[in-house]
Amino acid sequence: MRLLIEFISKDNYKYEMDNYYIQGFIYSLLKGTDFEYLHDRKGSKFFCFSNIFPIDDYKNGSKKFLIISSPMKDFIKVLFEKTSERIGCETTIGSKRLIISNCKIFDVKLKFPWETATPIVLRSGWEIYIKSSEKIYKIFTKNSDLKKELEKYKSRDNISINSFETIDESRINDLRDIHVIKIRDIYFSFNKGDTLLEWLEKLKENSIRKFREFYNEEISIDEPIFDELSFRKEVSIKLKLKGKDVIFIGSVWKVLNIVRNLDKKQKKFYKFLLDTGLGALNSLGFGFVNPLNPKSSTIYY
Repeated sequence: MRLLIEFISKDNYKYEMDNYYIQGFIYSLLKGTDFEYLHDRKGSKFFCFSNIFPIDDYKNGSKKFLIISSPMKDFIKVLFEKTSERIGCETTIGSKRLIISNCKIFDVKLKFPWETATPIVLRSGWEIYIKSSEKIYKIFTKNSDLKKELEKYKSRDNISINSFETIDESRINDLRDIHVIKIRDIYFSFNKGDTLLEWLEKLKENSIRKFREFYNEEISIDEPIFDELSFRKEVSIKLKLKGKDVIFIGSVWKVLNIVRNLDKKQKKFYKFLLDTGLGALNSLGFGFVNPLNPKSSTIYY
């Protein structure tokens, strides 16, 4: 299910990637509701959102739109109620003053192919910096269990990383009295050598995990998650999060298609993905997808 919100700009503004501020706007609507807990929830939050569009500079009095999607129908209904209460009121997204002028609920039926409206971001692993015996080591791991285990040793001290030795994760048990200084997300990048097969497998793993968590049901997908793909480009997106610039690597796609016949459970799975978004960081606006409409043209990053 989806919610379309219409804004009217109060002034002229330069267009920016305001994902963090859009996320904050959504959380502000959820305050005092049954979904307020999502702000502090770890892991998947099961909602996604589009860019504010059209993607061009704001002009005083011009209309802008935002779509929020989720498999949680009550979540969308609550957002609709809270947004409806604010129609005619001013809100801010980043530095921009906007009037909420309208909103409506709609749904998108499951059909293929899809296209990405915002980049799909996937973590390929983590770089972990560890202090042991007065030396600093860096490991790269794709093992989420190891990452969770090492998080227990996260140091609260502000330790600078001037130099380090890179070691294989298999040597982690050789280190003594460890303090984890920093854990850095590493994102899939075809430009840096990650392969399409690895990306598809990680996307399928991520999608199945979210489906199982949301529905508490098992599902098995033996085939690749998509039968046909048409790549557009890889992008680097810089967002300001809590006052710091953070760079995310993502990919945008002309076509994500299924041509095989789907059973009832598989249709439920793909409808869930259409509503909740593909990949990681959906609640930050990544992985928003639409059924491809050949009569329209989606503006990409």
